[in-house]
Amino acid sequence: MLIVFVGVMGFCYFSEDYNAYIVLSDSMQPAIHSGDLVFVGSLNHLFVDDIKPGAIVTYRHNEALVTHRVISASGDTLVTKGDAMEDPDPWAVSRLSDVEGGYIARIPYAGSLNVFIRTKTGWFITIILPAMFLLTLIIKEIIKETLKNEKIPKEVT
Repeated sequence: MLIVFVGVMGFCYFSEDYNAYIVLSDSMQPAIHSGDLVFVGSLNHLFVDDIKPGAIVTYRHNEALVTHRVISASGDTLVTKGDAMEDPDPWAVSRLSDVEGGYIARIPYAGSLNVFIRTKTGWFITIILPAMFLLTLIIKEIIKETLKNEKIPKEVT
């Protein structure tokens, strides 16, 4: 499973048509939760059809990324709304210039790990502790080999 995850993330990283984003709010509950990792693809590519009402899209609004459901589409203009919100977003979304892509899938809470690793505690637990453990194992093996070599009697010629 880890190999598939790493492969998909690598594909999204190197592909211009697909991306992965971490959702930072609960505005799309119950479909998408804060901390979920969502995969989006460019419009009219594999996995993503044209945008129509009911589709979930990720778009740029004032330099922020927003993932919401399309509730109506008229020409180039989309009206979006978070599933957990009562009212539609108060701004119009341009299908051509604002939309980053259409929703493909999500991995629940996978983004939370990324957010956790960026904290001091997360960095310590996920990077520093394992590195210290590996360094300890390496030093132990070096000491063991050194002591083993000292115990071997040298031949006298």
